[in-house]
Amino acid sequence: MYQRIFAAVAAMSAIGFSVPAFAQADEPFVGPRVTVIGGWDRIDHDGENGSGFVYGGNAGYDIAIGNVRLAPEVEVTGTTQKSCFAETAGRRCERADRDFYAGGRIGYVVTPSVLLYGKAGYTNGRFTDRFTPATGSTAVAFDRRDNRSGFRLGAGVEYALTQNFFVTGEYRYSNYSADFSRNQIIGGVGFRF
Repeated sequence: MYQRIFAAVAAMSAIGFSVPAFAQADEPFVGPRVTVIGGWDRIDHDGENGSGFVYGGNAGYDIAIGNVRLAPEVEVTGTTQKSCFAETAGRRCERADRDFYAGGRIGYVVTPSVLLYGKAGYTNGRFTDRFTPATGSTAVAFDRRDNRSGFRLGAGVEYALTQNFFVTGEYRYSNYSADFSRNQIIGGVGFRF
């Protein structure tokens, strides 16, 4: 008896969940998505800067309200950015490591294949500061890793190649504690489920 009740509830649930899915199938830029991203990354700190290649991925879920799209999203990236310079007592290198982002984006469907969007959210980056003393120097070596929190703002475009595959282009600015900031120009290739 319990098996029949369970089967009936499961069947009704499946029907209930499939109706919104069919309704959204005709609308572009709706539902869960994942994107592989890469591009240019520039870190500025205390008058010094350095560039590198940023790489990673993000995931989000787009909800339709007319031509407007709202989406929570998360992202994890790494970077090759590193800057080294000579000091009186040795050599110092600063580099950026991983970055976590959680935020949201709001977009507008311009055509069935083009979505323009803006984004904002919380970001947490890890930065490394390493000092190597020169030979004969009495200076002390150090290797510090700090996690810095901040905010991110960005704008971009998503272009649908097919119903499931898309490409993106995006600019974003991040600002962290202790006067760290970052500018990025990113491209991406994604899949929408």
